[in-house]
Amino acid sequence: MQRLALVVRRTDRGRGRYRWLLVVPAVLVLVLTARVVSTDPVGYGVPFWPFANGSDRVEYLVMSQVTSIARALPRLDAVPSAVAAEGVEVLDARVDAGSMWMRVRLDVPDGSRCREVTVLGDTGVQVNSRRVDC
Repeated sequence: MQRLALVVRRTDRGRGRYRWLLVVPAVLVLVLTARVVSTDPVGYGVPFWPFANGSDRVEYLVMSQVTSIARALPRLDAVPSAVAAEGVEVLDARVDAGSMWMRVRLDVPDGSRCREVTVLGDTGVQVNSRRVDC
């Protein structure tokens, strides 16, 4: 006698059923972060390929030079003249007690860009910058 049996294959969908609830928000956060960082890669400290182009890399090199000058000088009022001596155009500078603010114009391959540089501390402890319109 021949016996036939119907075999139904069941898939275990319990583990992967809600995986998309984790993957989709993670991808959205990564895309949003990449878009924010690509607006000013020099300011966020990531001047490399998916976020920065050649002009951003040149801007990063000039800003690292400005940062090293600001940290090396003992007096904050000497920073704008030292930065201008290195070929960076200083548009405006203000020195207060323990802090300094200046606006600089940088020449990059695709034109010129402006940045606001803030030095906090008498010894140049903290240097911040952000891209602004010229």
